[in-house]
Amino acid sequence: MSKRTWMLAIMLGLAGWALAVQADQPKKLKVALITNTTVEEPWNTAAIQAFDRIIALKPHGLDVELKVQENVAMTDGERVLRTYAQTGEYGIIWCQGQYPDAVEALHEDFPEICWVEAGSAYKPLGGNVYWVQMYVHEPAYLLGMLAGMITENDTIGAVAAYPFPNVNLPINGYLRGALAVNPNAKMKMTYIDSWFDPARAKESALAQISSGADVIYAERFGPFEACVDKDVYAFGHYVDQSPLAPEVVLGSTLALWDPAILYIVDAWWEREVDGKEYDGPMKEVVFSMAEGGSGVAISEALSAKLPEGVMARFEEAKQSIMDGSLKVPFSEKQVLSD
Repeated sequence: MSKRTWMLAIMLGLAGWALAVQADQPKKLKVALITNTTVEEPWNTAAIQAFDRIIALKPHGLDVELKVQENVAMTDGERVLRTYAQTGEYGIIWCQGQYPDAVEALHEDFPEICWVEAGSAYKPLGGNVYWVQMYVHEPAYLLGMLAGMITENDTIGAVAAYPFPNVNLPINGYLRGALAVNPNAKMKMTYIDSWFDPARAKESALAQISSGADVIYAERFGPFEACVDKDVYAFGHYVDQSPLAPEVVLGSTLALWDPAILYIVDAWWEREVDGKEYDGPMKEVVFSMAEGGSGVAISEALSAKLPEGVMARFEEAKQSIMDGSLKVPFSEKQVLSD
């Protein structure tokens, strides 16, 4: 055999080996996402929209399949999660709801599964448990700047679920943004003590508007209808909610779970393909606005009607956040109403 023929044989052999290895690599990844509220709630919608984008992206060439189960009560979490785990079909089980006790009880029984805790109700467990968090205080700060510049009564409002850390964080960001441009700004704050009660949220917004608030941050579903009735601006939360009330929703924070999902898929892939054991960090994993973990959507139609200079100041602050020259204060304390 000539040297040239020998080299060609080696190259063909290596190519065949590479194809064989590639053939052994997983082609499909099934993910189960469980939440304790309806999928229409923006916290869940944002995650599902992100998974849709990841499915289209096909990371590592994978066909990613997402199974969503909504309205799973926290008290029923362990049973439901165990049912998914026992099928042996799901490489990742993503807890978009609050099931800290269930995950702690189950993760060691199913070491081959990558368990994901999403939200502020959890604690780090390490190993095959990854705790990812969503912070939108940076885009909320930008929306607060808009609120502070456009309020005619120096009074803004916010309607939220419970005084949980990841609920308080964007509300504090929103208030800080308003005060940064309008030191006279005051805020009406209402917690509706529910994750999903549009009727109560609407009534809360109406009460705030009657007390002088002329811009409302809707951390929950419900306030938009009140804002339409009273012709005041509103801000959406976690997803672009302008289609729900285009006549009043000036902007929305965006919860972009994409980098967190890719981070988890990579951890699963490295275990499956490279034999690297899961190594969930003993702290929450967060991607900032500059890292693609959050964003802001602005209504072009409504922003065009704002006073001159408002959007220019907004864009300048946004760029400062992205380049790191503006650090948005981080506060998870409960917000009190003025």
